[in-house]
Amino acid sequence: MKAESRSTRMKAILQVTIVIFLHLIIIYLLGMKTGKLEVEVVKQMFIMYAAPIILLNVSCKIALKTQKLRYNISWLVISIVPSTRILFYLKELQGKESRGSGVVDLRFFDMKPDFDQISLIYFFPIIYLGIQLVLIFLLLIMIVTKEKSIAD
Repeated sequence: MKAESRSTRMKAILQVTIVIFLHLIIIYLLGMKTGKLEVEVVKQMFIMYAAPIILLNVSCKIALKTQKLRYNISWLVISIVPSTRILFYLKELQGKESRGSGVVDLRFFDMKPDFDQISLIYFFPIIYLGIQLVLIFLLLIMIVTKEKSIAD
């Protein structure tokens, strides 16, 4: 029992690491940067990415505990494909700058916000958190309905 639990834990860590590295490779290939990696930026990134990574690990463990390849492949596809599309969308938005001034004109403060930094530190983790919450919910529904149909 413990060996099986340890094996599941190690598989989950390996798969989560693979997904994280795939995202980092995509971010690198798209040329998205977070600007200067100052201590404050690293702290913000750690805080913002902690919850999505924990949920990624939880959803992976749920998929692995079913011991069905279908659930594991579903987890992998849902963990990679939507977020990759979001990264491409954020890269598209990077080149487009608004021509008019917004509610607060930042030029007055001699400040230009770094869209890459904002999108990678705030937008992407929040969207990925939502994707993982939906995935966990769907996996639990699939498991419960499968168990219910077996019990009947």
